[in-house]
Amino acid sequence: MKGRSVCAAAVTVTALAALVPAAAFLLRRRCTLLDVSGPSMLPTYRDGDRLLALRVPARLVRRGAVVAIRMRAAADPAGADKEDITPGDPLPTSMIKRVVALPGDRMPGPPSSTDVVPARHVFVVGDNHEASYDSRHTGPVPVDLLTAVVLCRIRRGATTRIADHSAR
Repeated sequence: MKGRSVCAAAVTVTALAALVPAAAFLLRRRCTLLDVSGPSMLPTYRDGDRLLALRVPARLVRRGAVVAIRMRAAADPAGADKEDITPGDPLPTSMIKRVVALPGDRMPGPPSSTDVVPARHVFVVGDNHEASYDSRHTGPVPVDLLTAVVLCRIRRGATTRIADHSAR
């Protein structure tokens, strides 16, 4: 009897050892980490926060979801406006915004606005309306540019300054 339980334990450990890398591989393909940069999502997220996001099909994105959007300038630097790119600066790869309207919904704006969000587009805004560059400026975003839906914050941004040691 004792030999069987040792054998069963060995089989269980071997199976788990094989499943852990496979689960890690699948999780890595479906999840991504995002770093918040800038004030556009205050007070929900602040500069330096790290977010865990899930890559999902655009059809599963719901109103109110916070999403990562691939920026056109990063996707095609040649097609970007010259003001979008400063020589020597790294291109931002995505921006984080909240979905406020789906295809067929009325676009947020003045009460007289009767425009609706076109098919295969979403209307996104930052939580900090005064500091956000979003659909109010650019219009609805094609769903093909949505890359992930934020699940949670996994690390709060640093609030302390890093000392400048360059003078030493």
